[in-house]
This record gives sequence, C-alpha cells and structure tokens, in this order.
Amino acid sequence: MRIALSKLLLRHPDLLLLDEPTNHLDLESVQWLESFLSSYDGAVLLVSHDRSFMDACVSHVASLENKRLYTYAGTYSSYLKQREDNLEQLRAKRAAQERDIAHMETFIERFRYKPTKAKQVQERVRRVEKIRSELVVLPQSHQTMNFSFPKPPRTGDKVVELSGVSKSFGSNHVYRNLDLTFYRGDHVALVGPNGAGKSTLLKLIAQVLAPDRGRVELGKDVSSAYYAQHQLEALNPANTVMGEMDSVAAGWTSSEERRLLGAFLFHGDDVLKRVSVLSGGERARLALAKMLVAPDPLLLLDEPTNHLDIDSVDVLERALKDFAGTIVLISHDEHLVRAISNKVVDVRDHKATVYVGDYDYYLFKRVDLAARASEQAANSGRAPRTDVGVPSAPQRSQGRNVKTREQRRAEAEARNAQNKALRSTKRRLQEVEAALGPAQKRYQELMDLMATEELYNDSKAFDQAMREYASLSKKIELLEEEWIELTEKLEEGV
Repeated sequence: MRIALSKLLLRHPDLLLLDEPTNHLDLESVQWLESFLSSYDGAVLLVSHDRSFMDACVSHVASLENKRLYTYAGTYSSYLKQREDNLEQLRAKRAAQERDIAHMETFIERFRYKPTKAKQVQERVRRVEKIRSELVVLPQSHQTMNFSFPKPPRTGDKVVELSGVSKSFGSNHVYRNLDLTFYRGDHVALVGPNGAGKSTLLKLIAQVLAPDRGRVELGKDVSSAYYAQHQLEALNPANTVMGEMDSVAAGWTSSEERRLLGAFLFHGDDVLKRVSVLSGGERARLALAKMLVAPDPLLLLDEPTNHLDIDSVDVLERALKDFAGTIVLISHDEHLVRAISNKVVDVRDHKATVYVGDYDYYLFKRVDLAARASEQAANSGRAPRTDVGVPSAPQRSQGRNVKTREQRRAEAEARNAQNKALRSTKRRLQEVEAALGPAQKRYQELMDLMATEELYNDSKAFDQAMREYASLSKKIELLEEEWIELTEKLEEGV
C-alpha cells in the first residue's frame, strides 16, 4: 500500500483521487502525508475516516446528505460546526413553518362552516398549501446509538508482564531483553514507524507469537482478546449477522443482540445479511461487536479502524473510552489514539519507551527530550543518545564546536515536532480570522440599518434585525476572545 501510494505521488498528477490513503500507514507516515497534501499544488479529492488527518490537510468538505452533495469550506472540524449551525437554522425554520400551519389549520377547522369567514378560511387554506410545498426537509441524521457494553471481569493489578523478551526473524532482531509491564486500567497506544515491531509486540502479548528468550505472563484472572485484520476471515460466510452474534452471545435475547448490532450500525434487515455479502467495513464492525459481547479484561487491537466509516469509529471510540479493563492499541488514527490512550509506548530501534500520559504528553516529551539530547550533544561534543526516543546517531561527533549531521537532524526533528504541535493552533486562528471578518462587517451593516427610521416602521424587519444583532454580538465576542487566546499561545510557542 505504501509503495503504491509513493508511486502515485511521484507522478505528480493534476488531480489526486485517494480512497482511505491512511490505511496501513503508521502515525509518522500519516503526519508526513498530511504535510505533503497540505502543500500539494494540484487538486486532491479524498475519502477518509481519519478526522485528524482531514483537519490537517483539507480545505473543503463535500457531504452526501439526502442524496445530495453539500460543500463546506474549511477543515472537517469546521464542517461539523457549520453543519450543526445550518441544521439549527433549518430546525428553527421547520418549527416556525409547522407552527404557522398548526395555527392556520386551527382557524380553518373552527370557521370552516361559517359563511362570514369563508374568504379568510380559503386564504389560509392556500397559505397552508404554499407552506407545505416549501416545507424544509431536514438532512438525515447520523445513525448513532448509545450502548452500555458489559464490564469485563476484574483482574489483579498487574495485567501482563514481559521479562527479558527477545524476538528475531532470521537476521532481523526485533527485540533484545525487553522488559515491559501493563496494569489494570491502562489504555496503551503503541506508536512508532512501520517495521519497528508494534504488531510483533502485540502478538507476543496475545501469545500468538512465542518469544525466543524471556517470558510473557498474564496476571491473575486475565484473559485476552486479540483483534487484527485476519480476524475478519474467521467469520463464517454462511452465517447471517445475527447468526454470528448467536455464536458468542449465549443467554442474550434477540432484542439485546439487535441493540448491540445497532450500536455498530446494523439496523433492521441488515442483521439478516449473510457474512459472505458484507463489505470489508461491515465485517470489521461485526468482528468488533462480537469481541465486545462479553469483553475480555485485556483487549489487544491492531488497526481496528481500517475499513470503518466515521460513524463506526465513533461507536468504537465511545466503547473503548469507557472500557474498564486494559487496552493495548495500534492505530494510525490520531483522533482515536488521543481519545483513548492514557499511556504511550514508543517502539523503535529495538526498544519500547514508556510515556505515562496521553498522546499530547507523549508529543511534548518527544520534542523536549530530543531538544535536550541535541543540546547535551552540542555541549559535550557527542551525538545525541538514542534511549530518549530519537533516531540513532553515532557515538562521537567530528568536532566539539561543529554540529554533526545527526545533531542537525535531531534538532530538525525537534523543530518539526514543535511545528506539528503548533499547527492546529495556527489552523484554528486562520479559521477564527476568516469568520471574524464577515461577522464584523455584517455587524456594522446592522448598526447602520438600526440608525434608519424605516427599520422601526417595519416590525417584522426590526425583529429579524434585532435577533441577528444579538446573535452576532455574542458570536463576535466569543471569536475575539478565542483570537486573543490563540494569538497568545502562538507567541508563547504553546
């Protein structure tokens, strides 16, 4: 997949069509692709479930709603806000239309047979027909369902321990003397470049792979469930969706199974589909639903969002965020990693470095440690140490006062990581400034309008202007406060 994508990018076409380009990429590759696409001088049209990725590199969002295409300017987060604002206006307009219809129908029913009111009744009948013909059609709401997943059995405090683990594949030595311990309630994200050994580590914990040396031990009362793409092949093609659930949901009623399947977006007759006709995304949702029927206290998940749409990722995110057991997760989806993880393990250079904190803390520490290593190397005349999660470097520089290529590379990586951390702040500042200009212009127009006598002679126009004035005043105040806060963050380098 990465080779195919690289070949495509090297052609430098005028139009790039990308369908889920982040599948099978690691987080660092996704960040590189974000940067590449953000500065690409051609047109890019992509389909993606990765919200952070879209926030980083798209300038417009095209949304399919009610069999029509609606285009929004801005990032994915901006689209969500604009869509909700539009929906709020549409709901208000629809509610006003329905109120008008109800009032007029009450009048019609009351005076239908009164000759003196016949003209007024006919007039209101025509107005009701006109309003019905112009009735606002609300976009179809996203299918979501709240579901409380069963709690896993309680385990001992120590869930899994790796002691002195070594693993090689021929001459490829992945780990040497690895020590690692996870505890109850840890939600761990494994990050690092592709090929560094994240999936190998997950398989060692799942005991799908045996270590060459050392031991992997599960704690007291710990059982594990392992999800990877090959789990989709374990589904029985002859079964229906409901039949697959029956195989693991002993004692569940049909309505309980349907509720769980509904949470994973299988509705109505969807549950009667054969597994053989399901799409890749539907199979992934079914496999994940089966895993969460009676979840083991240790969930091991390798790229669970591949082939899922955004609604499905939302369901999975809510389930994992509230999971009371232990999770070890590999994912290129930065939004999912941010939402779930309370511990990050950076896998690279045959090591696993543990960061006790969320993903943003991990990014901060990476920048901080890389900067310290670079400064220490510059002061001592040695290249940066490799045990702080930065790429390997030679043990001795060519001169005390001359920075080596490795030192310069470490400093560049530190700057890039800091720029990455600031990118979202800069992007939001641009969005705020883009919204503030038209809002202030319209505010001044309203001020000029309210200075005219004509406005006060038209009660309907006056009421509309006052509502817009009140709404704009609040909006501008919030935007200006956010603009000041974002500007201060950028000045402080936060």
